[in-house]
Amino acid sequence: MDRGDFLTVSVDEKIRNAIQVARKFLEQYNSPVIFKSAVLNDCICEIVMDVGLAHEKIVQVKINIVTGTIIEYTQ
Repeated sequence: MDRGDFLTVSVDEKIRNAIQVARKFLEQYNSPVIFKSAVLNDCICEIVMDVGLAHEKIVQVKINIVTGTIIEYTQ
């Protein structure tokens, strides 16, 4: 999705798009990537994913839903 598209969609769509951005980012380095949760705080979507193969390994990605950019990644 083009970053300019983030300006013209609803909040629900922005959250779904942010989840997809996080998934694509994490899939570059991990397999599998399993969605756990997403919480919206103002314009920051905090997404939790499990990237563990044999054991659960939780990571969090924070994405600005206005711009569609990744702000923070933590393990």
